[in-house]
Amino acid sequence: MKEKLIGEGRTAEILQYKDQTILKLYRENVSEQSILHEYKISEFVYARGVRTPKPYELITVDERKGILFEQIQGPTLLKMIDRQPWRISKYAKMMAELHYSLHTLDVTEDIGQQKERYRSCIKGAPLLTEDEKSVILSYLEDLPEEQKLCHGDFHPDNVLMDQQAWIIDWMTGLAGNPAGDAARSVIMFSIGEMPEKASPLLKFMIRFIRKKLTKDYIREYLRLSGRTYAEIDQWILPVAAARLVEWLSTAEKEQIVEEIRKRLSSLPVRL
Repeated sequence: MKEKLIGEGRTAEILQYKDQTILKLYRENVSEQSILHEYKISEFVYARGVRTPKPYELITVDERKGILFEQIQGPTLLKMIDRQPWRISKYAKMMAELHYSLHTLDVTEDIGQQKERYRSCIKGAPLLTEDEKSVILSYLEDLPEEQKLCHGDFHPDNVLMDQQAWIIDWMTGLAGNPAGDAARSVIMFSIGEMPEKASPLLKFMIRFIRKKLTKDYIREYLRLSGRTYAEIDQWILPVAAARLVEWLSTAEKEQIVEEIRKRLSSLPVRL
């Protein structure tokens, strides 16, 4: 292949293609069902007016599946934060505004259900006992359901910036309760492994940025949505448990398990 590699992640390589398009070329271990789901959700949200790159078509290159997307010329919001950490409050508010804009959209099409996704992930979560999983699954059933558009993986690396902000990476998109979607973002903002060779000063800066991003995101999201923090916080337990199936480091999973067990210990039902 002669296409230029311009980015990559755990599920795909991003290649410069022709005619102002990029090719998201999935790795061999990504199921065809997941790829078709992302294409379907990308079409759905683009048609609803969400600022997201236009999906053009599904293609196969060297026996690998891919999606052709409109190319957006600009860095991720994560890179913007890295370059301008003093503007973290502005970027946090921007994240909240974008996220809330998704959550105002009703979903009537069958694009997958939030609780169904979380159930499946929790059942397969490592590091938890079967009793712990059972309690979390029972707790999940009692949480309120809605049919709003949820991104499922909303964080600064999934926002591109040119003259405006664009939301990318819809593989985890589904219908559900926005409070659960916001809870997932809170977990990703606030819990993460420190760089192995980071200096004490760098670790301090990372902690400060994470805390500031989380705090300002939550404040703005609550202002826009009219929700209470309790509505988001009640989703942290099942969303954190579901996150354990992802490709995270052992250290990050251990942090998440610590948070899960702290919350389990405060429930009326004791293990």
